[in-house]
Amino acid sequence: MRKGKRTFASRKRKIAGLSAFVLAGVIGVGAYAFTASNTVPLARAGVGVGKVTGYKVEHEEYTFGGAGSTLGVEKVKLTLNEEGAKEVKVAFVEEGEAPPASGTEWKECTIATVYAECEWATPFTNGEKEELYVEVNGTTASSINVP
Repeated sequence: MRKGKRTFASRKRKIAGLSAFVLAGVIGVGAYAFTASNTVPLARAGVGVGKVTGYKVEHEEYTFGGAGSTLGVEKVKLTLNEEGAKEVKVAFVEEGEAPPASGTEWKECTIATVYAECEWATPFTNGEKEELYVEVNGTTASSINVP
């Protein structure tokens, strides 16, 4: 009779230990998956930009104004993947360049739910190969090739 109780208790301990080991493994793999998604690609001269998980620009819409040599971007409307953004800014830079650190290069946008709208008083003439960088709550969310 004593032998049966001992094997049952021993089996319970083994199952509990194995369950704890499996749970630790699952948590470890999950933590790696979250950090592995935030990577910065290799670039020249120590400059690199990576997309940060969280906010994502799902759609951008440009409104052009002016004519001839003054034809340029008058307004940019962005659709984000989720609500809750407190601050959205945009900056135009040459393709392949890092986004500006801070200052007047960033244009602040107005926010309504998942939409952010950035408007210039006079059309902003962009170069041939430029990217639009989007910063949400102080973190660069995306870079988008400008049409």
